[in-house]
Formats: sequence, C-alpha cells, structure tokens
Amino acid sequence: VIQIPQAWSLAEVKPRINALGLALGVPQLATQLNDRLSVTMATPTNTRVAFLYLRGTSSIYLLGGKGSGADAMITAAGGTDVGAEAKMTPFTPLTPEALAKAKPDVLLVMTKGLKSVGGLSGLLALPGVGQTPAGLNRRVIAVDDGLLLAFGVDTRNLVDALQVALNQVATS
Repeated sequence: VIQIPQAWSLAEVKPRINALGLALGVPQLATQLNDRLSVTMATPTNTRVAFLYLRGTSSIYLLGGKGSGADAMITAAGGTDVGAEAKMTPFTPLTPEALAKAKPDVLLVMTKGLKSVGGLSGLLALPGVGQTPAGLNRRVIAVDDGLLLAFGVDTRNLVDALQVALNQVATS
C-alpha cells in the first residue's frame, strides 16, 4: 500500500506528482511533468470571487474559505477569494448575511453542484445569492467537479482557464 499525499494548494501539487512518479517507478517523468505544469500566478485583480460548494439534493450549501482548495485556484487566477479574505474556515455554511457582506463579483461553483440546485435560476433563487453583485449581474463560473479541487496534471490548464473566465465574466 502506497499513500499519496493530498493536495489542497498549488504548493502541494509537485510533491503529489513526485510521490506518484516514485510509486510507479518513473521519478524522472514526474520531474519532467512538474516542470511542464508549473503555474505562474496571475496579476491580482480586484475581482471578488466566492466559491460555493452546493449539493442541493442534500441541502448542503457552503461558502469556501482559506484551505478549501478553491482559494488557491482563485488566487492563482488573479481573483480575491472572499471566503479566505473573511478568514472563514474551508467550508462554512452559506448564509445570506455572510454572502451579502462578502460582496462577490463572481460566483465559482462546480458543475454538478450547479445542476443540483436547478441550474443558474436555482442558484440565483438561493437566499442572498441573487442580491450579491455576482447574482445581480449573473456572473457565474462553473467548473467540472473532477477538476476544481483535484490538484493534479490539469491544474495549470485550469488556472489558465479560470484567469480567462474571470477576466471575461468580470468585464461583462
């Protein structure tokens, strides 16, 4: 049995890939892969992003904070994670008051979570969501569930795509 370390931040991706390479007997390939996957942090913007973890079928509605994993992706893409900024725990129950106070410009959700609440209209109907700048302007970025918190070989591409999406959504 080989245990591979978890990754909840960009700094933890490289050790994870190295551990996988070692376990598979190809450490040099892991090193090469790490070199190709190196993430360059985007220039910070004023775009305020709230990561919402949604599982409507289970009535789970959480606001991401520092250590959620999404905070690292948001920061790398140049956004400001409002949950981390408010010093929230990784996953805090979503309340209309907390969301209103955070004033996100953009909502970041996972695709299955968005579907579980009935799509964009269902998301905007959740208490407080429709009253945020993001909700009022319908600024939502949905990312595949298997990518956002995976911190693996697709991380660099995801950060690049998030940066583009944040720039597009924030200027719309």
